[in-house]
Amino acid sequence: MQPATIYQQRIGDFKTRLAQTAARLKSLSMARLACFIVILYFGYQYFSSSFAGVWLLLAAAGVAGFVVSLVYYQRAKDEQAWLEAMLTLNERELKVVTEHVSEFENGEEFINDQHDFSGDLDVFGPSSLFQYLNRTGTRSGKQHLAKSLMEPMQDTAAIRDMQAAVRTLGGQIEFRQNYAAHAQLSKEGPKDVKELGLWLDAPMDFLHRRALAVAVWVLPAFVIAALVYYAISGNYIPMMLLLFVNWGVLLGNVKRVNAQHILLSNKEKLLHKFAALLHLIRQGDWKGAAWLEARQAKAAEADRDLKKLARISNVLDQRLNLLVGLVLNSFILYDLHCMLSLEKWKARHKKDVWDWLEVIAQMETVNSLATFAYNHPAYTYPELRDTPGMTGAAIGHPLIPAAECVVNDGSIGEREQFLIITGSNMSGKSTFLRSVGVNWLLALTGAPVCATRFSCHPVRIMTSMRIKDSIARHTSYFQAELQRLQHIIEVLKSGQQVFIILDEILKGTNSEDKLTGSRELIRNFLRFRCTGMIATHDLELGALEGEYPNQIRNYCFESSLSNGQLHFDYRMRPGIARNKNATFLMKQMEII
Repeated sequence: MQPATIYQQRIGDFKTRLAQTAARLKSLSMARLACFIVILYFGYQYFSSSFAGVWLLLAAAGVAGFVVSLVYYQRAKDEQAWLEAMLTLNERELKVVTEHVSEFENGEEFINDQHDFSGDLDVFGPSSLFQYLNRTGTRSGKQHLAKSLMEPMQDTAAIRDMQAAVRTLGGQIEFRQNYAAHAQLSKEGPKDVKELGLWLDAPMDFLHRRALAVAVWVLPAFVIAALVYYAISGNYIPMMLLLFVNWGVLLGNVKRVNAQHILLSNKEKLLHKFAALLHLIRQGDWKGAAWLEARQAKAAEADRDLKKLARISNVLDQRLNLLVGLVLNSFILYDLHCMLSLEKWKARHKKDVWDWLEVIAQMETVNSLATFAYNHPAYTYPELRDTPGMTGAAIGHPLIPAAECVVNDGSIGEREQFLIITGSNMSGKSTFLRSVGVNWLLALTGAPVCATRFSCHPVRIMTSMRIKDSIARHTSYFQAELQRLQHIIEVLKSGQQVFIILDEILKGTNSEDKLTGSRELIRNFLRFRCTGMIATHDLELGALEGEYPNQIRNYCFESSLSNGQLHFDYRMRPGIARNKNATFLMKQMEII
């Protein structure tokens, strides 16, 4: 069954369930109202009938009914939020597979023109690869996916493990969407994890103070004893003295308590959602997928421990309640018991928390890649090879709709070190370069690629395609391009293996100087451990194939003129381009 059909079915199912949940919420609201009226009526009868006990019992039953209906109402609200998240997710997925439109976050905060390739390959921003892949809901998950794209894996074994994980999760739509929905519902704020980290790194202000550990039990016991003594004798002085002692202890520690509470306040829901994500990981059926099993092992019992921290955090938040803050603090040193519980938890799990959060983020990344794989059943998982280069059949660009995407075969590294690709304007040179670059990047993340066959070597990708000048950095266009090329050479000199993509070298200088500089640059590249593709309008660069027949190969994209119309087939052919179209296009657009 095609993904579009499945998404349509799921949309219908979730709409039906949402309607049922809305009806249940309405019934529960009416039940709560009825219970409230019952409480008022029987309470009135209790006071108007000289405090007859039967009316009090009936009022208490109304209170119990109100509490029960409130609990079920909250559960129904949680279910409604989950169903709405699942409905939205499936509606978005349907748009992706039918209209090739993604409404997920585009990662524009990760745009970096100085990065090796992300700007040139449209990795971030509107209509980007990130937006097409992204199914993350937490900030740490989004950051992990972005890092996976900016720093793709270079280890063949690690890539193969990720491929196996993506394959396994690809077919598990229930897990993937449930995980994505819970991640979205976590509503992680920009400071939440940072504040949690600050709390974890904060010194232990309470746990290792033995006198305090004794006082939190002894002083409340004395207060309770004094309270009993007051009830028997009517003498309240001992109790008042002990309450003053308690408040003295509390005031002596209030700054430390407030400092920790500020960092942990209102974290209960977030921690519960993190715990739910870890629980889903722990319950996954992934036998044989080593990468997933390793994350499952790290998540073992983590959901229970995080739920415990969530409960303690919620208990601490109750100190802001007047009854708790005043009464329970006065009698049992409520704040200090909370602090000791928190620090006992921290002493036991401090080192584990970051592992748990990393597992959540990693699973969001593989979940995103698995959804991409599911949405493109025709895509293929690349082979990883030990020798430098790439070979592909029917290579297309994953961001171009399948009906509009023209595919090409291509290879590099088998018989040549560099491809020089010539062609007229708009003939498809740059798109092919980006197709190869994006698919190579996808291959290094463990995802399937837009090709019927694709093999490549893990390598560092570096590009120079969309150079921008910068007023802020006092950098001209030509200087910016030279700096990018200088960076590439420096990396090559360090001995790293690099795949290079260049589009129209040295655009910022005159034609003769540009040709001379381009030739020398290519000759320099041939000295290093690199492969690459260079698109150019300088047909004269094609002469380098004769000079380096075993290292350079010429390919081209052509255009044709028929009945006064310019036509492109976007097919790559061996050889040097013959046709030009700039003047024709300018005349057709009435520019000249």
